[in-house]
Amino acid sequence: MRGRLVSFPDQPGLRPTGDRLRETLFSWLLGRLPGSRCLDMFAGSGVLGFEAVSRGASKVVMIETSKQAYSELCKNVELLQLDNVVVECGDAISVVSSGLKSSADAMDDRFDVVFVDPPFAQQLHQTAIDALSAANVLADNAVVCVESAKRDKAISVPDHWILDREKVAGEVRLCLYRIDTKIRSDLSH
Repeated sequence: MRGRLVSFPDQPGLRPTGDRLRETLFSWLLGRLPGSRCLDMFAGSGVLGFEAVSRGASKVVMIETSKQAYSELCKNVELLQLDNVVVECGDAISVVSSGLKSSADAMDDRFDVVFVDPPFAQQLHQTAIDALSAANVLADNAVVCVESAKRDKAISVPDHWILDREKVAGEVRLCLYRIDTKIRSDLSH
């Protein structure tokens, strides 16, 4: 879908990931995306989910709480004719906590790549991480990409989430965590 433009509403807190940072993120994910199942918890403009599909993800689930942004995401999915993208309208924390069972579109599989990029002012990063670690939605050896404000305090992650890569660009911090299945297994015994 290279070069295809998507529209999105201009509303407070909706801040698409910048081109340079997005390029960095997707270069980190290069070998992981083909055939992967992705979850975009705070889809907003949808650029992360659309980029994941463009780079070979087999399935993308986007969750968006704003009805206006949700409507635009649905229009873009239809315009781009993407039958492997599911858009869910609702609170990402609640949807993940419920096990993503609210859609009729078989969202009971687990995800290989998860994007956590809520509006910075809402301070939802820690709540999102806690919901992800409590729900059974992460596949073995999944990665979780967290985009936050550089000035925000450090996010506490479970012991089996290993910081794989980190980059600060301007006022934004991008962290890529790798879920270490062996450590998770050892911790549960």
